[in-house]
Amino acid sequence: MEITEAPTHPLAAARYQSPLRYPGAKSGLGRHIKALVDEASNSLGRPELLVEPFAGGASTALRLVGAGSVTRVLLADADPLVAAFWQTAAADTEWLIDRMYGEPVTLDRWEYWRQQPTAQLTREEAAVKCLFLNRTTFSGIPHGRAGPIGVRTQSGRYRIDCRLNKESLAQRLRYVGRLYDDGHIADVWCKDWSATLQDVAEWYPMLLPDRVVACLDPPYLAKPPRLYALSFDPAGGYAASSEGIVGQAWEEGLAHYRLARHLRTACRFRWILSYDHDPELTANWLLYKADRMTPSPEGRRLLGIRAWYISKRLVTLQYTASGSGKRRLSEELLLTTLPSRRVPTDDVPPAGFPEGSGRAGKCLILHAELPLAGERPGTSRALSPQDGAGMPDGRSAAVRACVPLGGWLSRYLAWQ
Repeated sequence: MEITEAPTHPLAAARYQSPLRYPGAKSGLGRHIKALVDEASNSLGRPELLVEPFAGGASTALRLVGAGSVTRVLLADADPLVAAFWQTAAADTEWLIDRMYGEPVTLDRWEYWRQQPTAQLTREEAAVKCLFLNRTTFSGIPHGRAGPIGVRTQSGRYRIDCRLNKESLAQRLRYVGRLYDDGHIADVWCKDWSATLQDVAEWYPMLLPDRVVACLDPPYLAKPPRLYALSFDPAGGYAASSEGIVGQAWEEGLAHYRLARHLRTACRFRWILSYDHDPELTANWLLYKADRMTPSPEGRRLLGIRAWYISKRLVTLQYTASGSGKRRLSEELLLTTLPSRRVPTDDVPPAGFPEGSGRAGKCLILHAELPLAGERPGTSRALSPQDGAGMPDGRSAAVRACVPLGGWLSRYLAWQ
């Protein structure tokens, strides 16, 4: 199906588009990812396909396709419950809406759905279970130990039905169905990230390497077991150890390392990766310390895998922390192989480092795609405004701010 226009649905530019709510939802990250994609489109063209291998609530995919930043999106999730929801919401929208309207929002029904094994449900009934538990369970956590909103005595400040506004959800579900009918949602897969990335390269070879972008938001490093049914923690079924990332002896079988290895050495198309920031991510060579992809000679020759630079930046977000219900600030690490001339100026420096507060010019070029004065990206040394003199277009660079990033400094630039 050829698609030439962006969606015209009223929800295409709405703040809330996804029918699902997720713990620590990072809706504020969408504008940063959109800025990356739009900037790269100036040189690569608009992406024909955005792939979300950890679909979850799919807020990023819905936002970018609604804004016209990408033509189509492909959703994938290893959790059968989540995949069943998106498959049904896309292909059997009105059935799901009718079923939702007929479902009583009571504690008895919450207990009923929690006891139903997903493997024994039809795809459609699994979708109902996912939607019901997501909208009635604390922080939207459909698995693990999370209880109902308002607790089982329903004596809390909120009641079990406070997040299940059926009219609003019906509008969002119809938006998803419209995207699917118009071809803006290409497909929904129940696959893990590895199978998804490999199969996208096989199914869409005509879009390689620059017209397809993977947007990956893996499970939290420190606390996935009670948030996800399928996480990188052994309680979720991927990794072999429940220890945190820092100080851990990473072995080949660990999923965070496997993901990093694939993205650094084997991914055949552009990618964007977001992580709840941990300094180990950019300090460990087995993760993302490298400033560019390093495919094997065979991979470059036979599969056309590129040695793209990996740009990195921190984004300060405000989101709801699981377990407290309170809003808090958090640092999100964004890594991408999309071309980027500068660190986005809409990033928010942490408190204590207002715009323009340099530290004697001792900063780090944060893996900029375009080197300053002919230097290799990632070089660390004392800098001055004259460092931009060697830019191809003759412009100079001035330091906007110095921001601490896990023990080192990032340089915010304003091109003049």
